[in-house]
Formats: sequence, C-alpha cells, structure tokens
Amino acid sequence: MTAEDAPTRRPKPWLVIVPLAILVVLAVAWSGVWFYAANRAQREIDAWIGREAKLGRIWTCSDRHLAGFPFRFELRCLMPTLETRGGDAMRFTAASVHAVAQVWAPNHLVAEFTGPARVEDLDTGAAYVAAWSLLQMSGVGDLSGRPDRFSLRAQDVRLEQPGAAGTPPAPLLSARLFEFHARRSPGAEGRPDSVDYASGLAGGESAVLAALGASGPVDMTLQGTVTASADLRPMPLAQRMRAWAAAGGVAKLDRFVVTSPRLAVTAGGAVSLDTQGRLNGKLDLGFAGLNELVQGLDRAGVIPREIAPIVTALAMVGKAGQVEGRKGTTFALSFDSGTLKLAGFPVGIIPPVF
Repeated sequence: MTAEDAPTRRPKPWLVIVPLAILVVLAVAWSGVWFYAANRAQREIDAWIGREAKLGRIWTCSDRHLAGFPFRFELRCLMPTLETRGGDAMRFTAASVHAVAQVWAPNHLVAEFTGPARVEDLDTGAAYVAAWSLLQMSGVGDLSGRPDRFSLRAQDVRLEQPGAAGTPPAPLLSARLFEFHARRSPGAEGRPDSVDYASGLAGGESAVLAALGASGPVDMTLQGTVTASADLRPMPLAQRMRAWAAAGGVAKLDRFVVTSPRLAVTAGGAVSLDTQGRLNGKLDLGFAGLNELVQGLDRAGVIPREIAPIVTALAMVGKAGQVEGRKGTTFALSFDSGTLKLAGFPVGIIPPVF
C-alpha cells in the first residue's frame, strides 16, 4: 500500500468554527458592555453637571456627542460654556472641547479645548479674548466623582482685550508655556483635605509692562500646599477667607521664583489667618533689580507713590546675598496678628483680610 493509496484526512470544521464563534460572542458581549458603560457615562455626566450647578458652576454645551467605540469614550462638545455664580460672576466660552477617557480608566479624563475663548466679567462687563496653540486639561477622580488630581497645560497662549468697532484688540499678556497642577491630599486626624499645587510660566510677556520699559521674557515657578482648602465652591473672597481661617488653614509656599532680564524675586514660608482675619506667619524674600524696576514704574505713574520708598527701605535693611545667581538682597518678614515685622522689629500693620 503506497502513500497515494492512504485515505485523505478531511479538515475538522470545528477547528475554524469554534474560535470564530468565540470571537463573535466576545465582540457582541464587549459591544453590550461598551454601550451600557456609555449610557452610564452619559448619566454620570448629567449628574456631575447637576452637582456642579448646585456648587455655583453652570456648564452648558450647544451640542454634545459621545463616541469612541470600542476601547475608549470620546465626548465632543461645541461652544462649551462655564458660568460661575456665588462669588465673582464670570463666563468662559470656547469654540469646542474634545474629552477622552479609556474604558479601563474612565475616571481619568483628558480634554483639549479649541480656541479662541471669551472671558467675561458679568459684574463689570469687561471682556477678554484668549487664544493658544494647545490647551489641555486632565483630571482624575475617585469612585464618587470627587476630583483627586487636576492639570492644565497651555502653549503659545495670548490674552487680548477687544477694541471698539473697527479697532484691533489690545494685547495684554502672552506666554510660550503655562502649566498648573493640583493634587488633593487627605487631611491628618480628621482635618479637612489639603491641596498641593505647582505652577510654571515660561516666556511670559506683558505688552503693558514692555511699554513702560519692563520687558520680558518672564519665567515663574510656584510650588506649595494650602491646607483646609478642599471646598472649591465659588463664593465671595471674604467668605472663603473666613471659612478657611475657621478651619485652621495654612498657606505653605515651598518655592516661588520670578526671573526676567532685569528682575529676580524669590519667596518661601507659610502664612495663616486668625478668626479676626489678621495675618500670621513668616516669609523669606529675596530680590535683585526690583528697586530699579519699582522706581521706573513709579516715575511712569503706574504704581502708588508710597510703594517705591517702601521697597527702597527694605533694600537698605536687608542682607546682601545671591538671588537666583544675581547680586541682590534677602530679608525675613514675619506677621503677628496683623503686625508686620522686619528682622523681628514692628514696622507696620496689615489690615484684616475680612
């Protein structure tokens, strides 16, 4: 019996059908899961908008659409608008926003905004226009929807004030890069939660200051913690400060640096308010070139006349030292129930904040 005489082995159909059937079942099941989760996401978005409205932040969208099947959720919104009530009445409007969350991490949301945006002060009627090459926000929340982390990144941002009919807008501020990050930190021993913050500015320019001879670019670094600061509802500033003081809040400034071609300023320390709104705490300050800058702005009539002598006096009593690699002056300020002390000696009174 030769090999040609051996019976032909027929392929087994189940080897093809079973895997294909499993794939079809998994695809149908995943589709059901995605659409269920999408409907749940829509309800959560509506619930979040309702919670925000009760806190004084009114979010609206002219056209909202949820897509992204099969592995993520994509929310597209035209003309997103945020209006704040209960404190400073403001309205922010952008052209559109595109927000994305992965199916396996629905609590991590990344959103990109398309400009230009309009910023309006509803109390005074003042309006501003902002533009950028990239404006991205991201946030992470817990299972209850409470935010845990927030980040904002803006590139090539510009702020202008619209002119009258037929006149070009007036440039106010611009920056190559601006970043802000905040993270909720649980309070110790039942105390209210804190917020750790960090911010940075690179290549900042101000058309107003440049016209006065104080040209940029300006770079800034800011980092610290504000305790008892978890309540982020819009409210008048005096009310917020009073509630913060009652909760025993402390503003910790770990690092603050501002540099420009003519100026360097540093600061660090911690301050708080007592129940009567009086300032307490300590600040270590350093500056290089600030005296000349303030005197120039004084001659231009930009700042009150009494500011320049104060800066000059501080420079005289401070200690010579390096400020961000430049020759400057450093000194320590302290606040005791609203009394301003320089090197331990009372030099003035800070009015109560509320």
